[in-house]
Amino acid sequence: MSIASKVGQVTFSQKSGVYMPAIMCDKGDLYQEYDGESSAPANIAPDFSILKPILSYILTSSRVAEGVVVPSSVKWYFNDVLLAFTGNVSTNTLGGETGHFKFVPYQAGVTNYYGLQILKNLVKASVGASCTIKAVATVTTGNVSDEIQFVYSIPITKGVGNQKVVTIASGDDKYFAIREKGGSVILSAIARMGATDLTAGLTYKWYKMVNSVWTAISGQTSKNLTVTDSMVDTTGTFKVEVYQNSTLIGLDTQTVMDLSDPYDIITNPVPEDETIVSGSNGTVVYTPILVKRGQSTKAKDMTFFFTFMDSAGVVLNPSTANTAAASGTCTEAMCQQAGGNVSWLITTKD
Repeated sequence: MSIASKVGQVTFSQKSGVYMPAIMCDKGDLYQEYDGESSAPANIAPDFSILKPILSYILTSSRVAEGVVVPSSVKWYFNDVLLAFTGNVSTNTLGGETGHFKFVPYQAGVTNYYGLQILKNLVKASVGASCTIKAVATVTTGNVSDEIQFVYSIPITKGVGNQKVVTIASGDDKYFAIREKGGSVILSAIARMGATDLTAGLTYKWYKMVNSVWTAISGQTSKNLTVTDSMVDTTGTFKVEVYQNSTLIGLDTQTVMDLSDPYDIITNPVPEDETIVSGSNGTVVYTPILVKRGQSTKAKDMTFFFTFMDSAGVVLNPSTANTAAASGTCTEAMCQQAGGNVSWLITTKD
């Protein structure tokens, strides 16, 4: 087993290096479909007013021994509009309505992360187009403050058809993050068609990414998968395939973080914001180092496996993914092949 691994995403406005931000949703990857006009949508699925998903902002850093950084404050934006709150409920008028969001404050031992709960459907608020939710955290160390942001995208499409969608939801309240030795998290596979959860005739196959290859997890064929700290090297990526009457109907991938691991990886991306602009022939180059958590100096010389993937877990660099190197490069061609953002997994050779 390798000493450590790291996962992330080449996406817009993600700052990396010392801090690693992420937004995790307890209900899995969010999306909405609708019929009719965006000003009067019908048959919205899934219905956020019932689902009430919570987005949690998780900020980790190699410079703190406990792994998790608690920001001094977090601001939330919907489509780049700063959200205002009264009594923790948003007051912005979006699509002629208010009260779409609820601010979830940090409370140690109660809500371990700042969060944003979605209370209403977002089709009218976003005029029928895909939307973004951005979190901007202020981190203060001594007299120095820094702002770390992450953008979460929610696809919104017109037309509720017969497409079956699979997503991995959090089966507990840990948001895919293991925070203590001996701990675990539960991944729960959800299959939907429109607004209906599918349950009849379903079977499941679970996989873990090992050395850039999806490897079946023996004996794990139920709806839920319990991931223990022994299954994760700092971070790990898991996949589920859902079958209905022996026919594959969908799949999804999910990252699990183990914040109790003694090692971490500082990825040192160039450019730092991990952004590739369309038509620029740009790249993002990672030259990582292995560190002991709570420190920022190299713990030992190490080479790494670099795996770049699309949203379905398809490896975009199969010719180099199994070759350990000191650096790895994500190209614009990979982004084009993925149809947008590219996820990455960096794993130590040993």
